[in-house]
Amino acid sequence: FFMFSFANAQKMSNDFLEGHWTSKGEGTEIWFNVSDNNELTIIEVSSYTGDPLTILEHKIVGNAFYLKTVFEKLNFESTSTFTIVNKNTMALDINSDYPGVLIYTRVNNKN
Repeated sequence: FFMFSFANAQKMSNDFLEGHWTSKGEGTEIWFNVSDNNELTIIEVSSYTGDPLTILEHKIVGNAFYLKTVFEKLNFESTSTFTIVNKNTMALDINSDYPGVLIYTRVNNKN
């Protein structure tokens, strides 16, 4: 119950996302940067090759962050749903030809 309550205390927002997040080699590295006018910039690179993914769309809906990307090197498109586990951890549910769940942890708060 405590973890559930704590997760609900965190709110998905640009401020929450800001920083460097890692899947610890399981998928991608992601950097979220928030500009002075609260616009979110995203850089996502493959943990395997270091190649960037193209961000097609992103949005926050409720307490989830949706990210649609394509890894052009492999012509691999996916839609991912990030949900908060705690202040430094998110679960990523991947909807693609290779579905699964990855855990991302915060490397640092600001770029």
